[in-house]
This record gives sequence, C-alpha cells and structure tokens, in this order.
Amino acid sequence: MIRVPELRVTALHARLIRLVNGTRYQVRGNMNAMAYNAECGSFAVKLPNRDIILVEEGGHCSLPKGTDHEIYVAGHRLCRVQRLEAPFVPASVSNDSGSLVFATSIAASTNPLPDIVPEVVTLTRQEMTSGHRLDLVFGMLRQHAACEGEDRSQISNRLAEIAAIILIEHVLREIKAEGLNAAAGMSDPHIRRVLQAIHESPQEEWSLEGLARHGGLSRSVLAERFKATVGQPPIDYLTRVRMARATRLLETAELSVADVAFRVGYQSDASFHKAFRRMMGVSPSSYRRARLR
Repeated sequence: MIRVPELRVTALHARLIRLVNGTRYQVRGNMNAMAYNAECGSFAVKLPNRDIILVEEGGHCSLPKGTDHEIYVAGHRLCRVQRLEAPFVPASVSNDSGSLVFATSIAASTNPLPDIVPEVVTLTRQEMTSGHRLDLVFGMLRQHAACEGEDRSQISNRLAEIAAIILIEHVLREIKAEGLNAAAGMSDPHIRRVLQAIHESPQEEWSLEGLARHGGLSRSVLAERFKATVGQPPIDYLTRVRMARATRLLETAELSVADVAFRVGYQSDASFHKAFRRMMGVSPSSYRRARLR
C-alpha cells in the first residue's frame, strides 16, 4: 500500500487565465507549489537548465517545489515578457488569442515524504481522466474559484489537498512500478538526503563516496543502512533510476541514443549500452524501435 503524508493547504489562489500568444510569462515560485491545467489549447513550461515541457490540451503540469519558471504558448515568436503572480488576473472572454489555463498557487505544510517528488510532474489528458479522475477534482476546484464574493476557501483548500495527494500517489506509484522503494528510506534523514540527490540529479557522476558525503555518512554506514532500508545498494538504486529515466526518454524520437546516455549520467555510449542491456535485456536502440512501432 502506498502511504501519502498528511498535507494541509494553508493558502490558495486559483483562477482561469489566458496565456496570450507571443508573451513569455515569468513566474517566481516563492516556495509555493504551482499547478497548471490546459483547458483550451496547449502551453509550454521552461525551468532553468531544463528542457522545455509541452503540455497538450487536457493535460496537467505541477511544480510542487515552487521552482521559478516560465510559461507560454508554444509555436509563437516571444516578443513580450510579463510577470505572472497570484492572485491571477482572470481570463478575458473578449480575447480569444492564446490558451486558456487553470492556474493554481498552493502553500501547504506536510511531512518530508514529498522531498522525493521531482521538480515537475506532468500528466496527459488520459492520465487526468483515469483512476481517481483528477480532472473532476480540478473541475470542482475551478467552479469554487469562480464564485465571486463568496468565501469558498475551506472547500477549495480541501479540494486542493485531494488533488495534491492524488499527484503524490501518482509519482510514488510510478517510482514503485520501476522497482524503486524510495518511500521506505524517507524516515531516515540521512538516507532521505541521498534519495533526494539521486532522484533530483541522476545524471551527476555519483560515487558511493559522493553519495555518502551528501548524506553525512561514511561509505560503509551508507552502504549498510541504505540496503537495509531501501532493499538494494545505493549504486544499484542509482542505476535503476537512470534506466527508468532512459526508458522514458527513449520512448520519444526526439533525442538520439547518445543524447539519452548523456542525460542520464553516462559519459560514453558503450557504458550506457552495457548498463541498459544488463538491466533491460535489450539494447537501447532495440527498446526504442519496439516502443515506437
């Protein structure tokens, strides 16, 4: 059973907004989680030193750690820059140029488990409409946010908490499906720091010594404690995280195998091919061909 921490929303701003074509919106996270639903049209999100994330209509993008970012309508020359801040300016019904996005800014208190949640969480329309029907939760939140002059904060906050818990469950379920038992090590602050480093930056040239230093432990203590709590040695776990990310990247035709290898922390194609074949049973190219048929 996947256990999700108690989470309490302390402040919430939610509004249907319009992203105007040609405008780059800069967002300061200020430690608040941000969430965007593509209601009509698509949009792009750009974080520092990260690839552009495209979100199609019906899809969702969350930034649970309050990371600074930019959001805009892709496919248009960006000639204007504007700050996007909560409380948001509502969408103008008279202007149909751009994409309609339901934007939510959330301040919340919780226990340390979400440390393992990545900087960005994206869901497709299909993922939004399956399982716990996150699309319906955000739909109810949007209805309450649109009630001008009425204090619906208690209901809106509870709906935001439900949405956040479903998103955390989604992330933890994906991690578990990849054979990774991250949640088991979160009660130990030293192991939690190591897990966070691995999941945040699997492309780094981590060694056992480097991970131990990051977690504030000796190599031997980290190796013993990590295996006892997580179920496998730290470097084996790192390799699994890298391979999980590699398979997701290989399932698109946008990056070459060499680019995928570099993005998951391998400096040579040969070492990446060897590690991938050992874990997946096929070469990266064969895996991609099978997935893209």
